[in-house]
Amino acid sequence: MPNYYVFMADVIASRSRDSQQLMEEFENLVSTANTLFSEGILSPLTITLGDEFQGVASTLLDAVKVLVWLEEARLKGDFGSQLRYVIHYGEITTPLNPQLAYGMLGPGLAEAREELADKRRRRSRFRIELPDRRLALQLSQLLDVMFALTRDWKCDDASLLFDMMLSQNNEAVAVAHGKNRSQVWKRRRNLYVDEYVSLKTVVLELSEEGAS
Repeated sequence: MPNYYVFMADVIASRSRDSQQLMEEFENLVSTANTLFSEGILSPLTITLGDEFQGVASTLLDAVKVLVWLEEARLKGDFGSQLRYVIHYGEITTPLNPQLAYGMLGPGLAEAREELADKRRRRSRFRIELPDRRLALQLSQLLDVMFALTRDWKCDDASLLFDMMLSQNNEAVAVAHGKNRSQVWKRRRNLYVDEYVSLKTVVLELSEEGAS
């Protein structure tokens, strides 16, 4: 039976949120991800238990791209809670469902669900399980560090921060946001914007190599 990249996530501390608002945000987040990454998703991200989703990605790179996009959507204020992720390469013994991630069985799905249910303290939010255990550990640790750099980022600054990622021209970014070059330079340095971009590049490159 073939192996696939099973992708699951759940909302951390979902009970602390207003359930109606959480569901609206979560449904919009998942729907947007499915639309943007449809070419890299074999079975779409599907909300299963209200605060969890599961799906199947085409490649490791596709799964990681979706994960990074989801985290960046949170940083932009599009989703008000953190997510806990699992990417697990494993066997699915039934035909894939291209419409919804329901009605599928196999060790890969069962093992991914066990990983997601593991809520021990100090457990990484990013759990990746691959045949290449060294690569899996590297990616998990890099994602931990990458998003640790964003702890002091504010949603109100998202437009500025993401423009800084796209351009090294502090003067141009400053003009676009009504600031001076020194202010932009300080934000870039103090909020580790360039370091974040560098780590993101490494994560995506490693994921692409792992998918080949």
